[in-house]
Amino acid sequence: MTGPELPFLALARAHLPAPAERPAKAAPADAPAPVPETAPREVDALFEASVSGVQTVFRHLSKADIAHPPHQWFDAALARQIAIHIAIRRFDVPLRRIARELERNRASVKAALQTVDERLKGQDFADSYRAMAETAELALETPQIPASAGPGEEQDA
Repeated sequence: MTGPELPFLALARAHLPAPAERPAKAAPADAPAPVPETAPREVDALFEASVSGVQTVFRHLSKADIAHPPHQWFDAALARQIAIHIAIRRFDVPLRRIARELERNRASVKAALQTVDERLKGQDFADSYRAMAETAELALETPQIPASAGPGEEQDA
């Protein structure tokens, strides 16, 4: 790894095997232009805000369960799909970047988007989704107090 591990993405990758080493492929001459890069810390913050928003409805799930749903936990899988949808559709994180950061293939990420798009056709789900997305947006706007700061204390910059 070339830089420090991002805490939330490390949590999402905790149970995944290391990717196999493979040589880099040369891009064909007619390949599309690469997707503009989003800074890893920005993607981390946007996905974490998305998970925080989703967690307001899925209160029984931890952030770790949403980031890496255990097998057979269908509610956790749906929560992750919603978090991915919020990150891509509301925060404009490129699909390719989310796929890379969460170590999922793009087809899986596209399937998550399609699942949520289909569920959004129902009014009850759409209302819940809207509340989760608004909470995620507020989480980005709210300054976070570091865990080491006690109540009423501020960290020195």
